[in-house]
Amino acid sequence: MGANSNMKSKKKNNVWESFLRHFRSPAEPSSAEENVTSSAITVEEVTGSHVFNIDRYSVQKLNAKGRFLQSATFNVGGYDWHLMYYPNGDTRARNCCASIYLKCNAAHKVAAQWTYTVLNQKGTQLWKSCKSNIYTFNNTKCNSWGYSNFLNKWVFESGVRKDDCLVIKCTVTIVKESVQKCVL
Repeated sequence: MGANSNMKSKKKNNVWESFLRHFRSPAEPSSAEENVTSSAITVEEVTGSHVFNIDRYSVQKLNAKGRFLQSATFNVGGYDWHLMYYPNGDTRARNCCASIYLKCNAAHKVAAQWTYTVLNQKGTQLWKSCKSNIYTFNNTKCNSWGYSNFLNKWVFESGVRKDDCLVIKCTVTIVKESVQKCVL
């Protein structure tokens, strides 16, 4: 029985060795020269925030539908941005909703994602949006992304401070992908 099991073991080893000769792992050199190249995608993220104070909100909210308030230009990741807030919504918004858009002033494509936060009079978070998908801003096609039916206006108005100021914080994350060749 010992000799028989030893013979079976040798047969298994021979089958296994035969298999390995035909299917080499990538780490083993092959008998023929092969040209192997490699690359990797790296992702770099740069994040920055801008706080947009809208003074005299009670007067600003009387603007006509489709009229927006624009923040000062701010820089994140080497790109200039600004916010456009429509207290009574843009022309596509439902009557009860405010609209908000993030605009990029870059001459070429920029991939980014963002969140909006409405702050109360103490500067703490009253409401925060989910992080957006990654969008590509392109000056020639689409240089602003946002929400026509962003929030019911009462959410913003509940965030108006005693000094009649609404505060919206926008956090932008620039996503830069680069492909790098690797030497094996």
